[in-house]
Parts: sequence; C-alpha cells; structure tokens
Amino acid sequence: MIVIGEGGRVSGDADGEAARLEALAADLRRFGSLAAPSPEELSAAPLLEAWAVSVRPVVCLVGMVTGHPRLRGPRCQTSDVWAFAPALGWARTLNRLYRLGAPNAGSPVIPQRGDCTRAPGGR
Repeated sequence: MIVIGEGGRVSGDADGEAARLEALAADLRRFGSLAAPSPEELSAAPLLEAWAVSVRPVVCLVGMVTGHPRLRGPRCQTSDVWAFAPALGWARTLNRLYRLGAPNAGSPVIPQRGDCTRAPGGR
C-alpha cells in the first residue's frame, strides 16, 4: 500500500507495487488460458512443505457508503487498500476508487506498518 500525505508526500513503493500487480495479472491471464508454469519456473520457485490454506488480515476501510454500484449500505467493508490519501480525500482499493468524507473520530487515520516481517529483498 502507498500512503499519500499532505503536500503530496508518498510513502511506499508505488512502482514496485504496480509491477507486482502487473506480474500477477499477467500470470492470472496465462493460467486462465490453461498455460501452466514452465518446468524452469517451477524448479526456480521456493518449495512450500507441510502447507495449509489460511487467511490473514489486510488493510481495508469500513464506513457508511453511498453511491456504491453494488452495495446498498449503509455500512460496508472495502477490499484491500492499495493507495491511501486521507489528506487529499481519496483511497484506491483493489476494486475501486473511493472519495473519503470525515473519518471515524475514534479510529487512527494512518495504519501502522511493520506488523509482518519480510526477508530482505523479498516480496
């Protein structure tokens, strides 16, 4: 997620996040046309042993929604937030752009990062 603050200061790696999403989209298109990963791709991929399907929390927004094409509200929870500009009045989630009105007075406006650790250079 990138955060755009007052004065247009950007925190996060916009180009890196975009590249990751573009690579994912390309792979999904390829797999959707029944083109499996090549033997070379699979041999270069990390091996995951003793795996299981799980879930994890992601940053999202909750609030009172109006004008949503599918949700009638009044309360909603958005998909994952990828760009967040509270000082500029907008956020971009995985699915759509939102205009931001007044925040909930009892909640922090900027989420804290660092809850997960990542290997250096990892994704």
